[in-house]
Amino acid sequence: MLDTLEVDLDLASSFADFAVLRAADRKSLRRAVRTECEVVAEDGFRLLGRYTLDLSEDGLLLDAGAPCVIGEPVIVSLRMPRGTSWIDAEGHVARAIDGQRREDCGSALGIAFDAMSPVDRAILRASLHGLPPPVPRRHRRMDYASTIGALRR
Repeated sequence: MLDTLEVDLDLASSFADFAVLRAADRKSLRRAVRTECEVVAEDGFRLLGRYTLDLSEDGLLLDAGAPCVIGEPVIVSLRMPRGTSWIDAEGHVARAIDGQRREDCGSALGIAFDAMSPVDRAILRASLHGLPPPVPRRHRRMDYASTIGALRR
């Protein structure tokens, strides 16, 4: 009985400095930049949008002008922020935002880059350097699995 009580006290004291971890889903920092682009669906070359709402090395948030399906392959031509050169990439629709939440910026599509030449990626990285991140629209979600994992260490 005494051993159980000591274990419970040890467990309780380990929760004293307990904090739930926040999710860090993104591999690269998004930048608040509106720049010209052309994103078309591979199937039928339907134009999906012409302007970004934000941009990172791994993808962009597109001000969407046409509906599409998550997972749909796309071709991206993107004008560099603060410049006149354009780069090309292949990607897919990773997320669709229909503008129903009050913090949504209207209809938008999250595009994840799947293929981009190393030179174009370097140009994009340099163009994004120093641009501010977007103001968060929602609270970051809690990552309960990582929190439990951290408590077990």
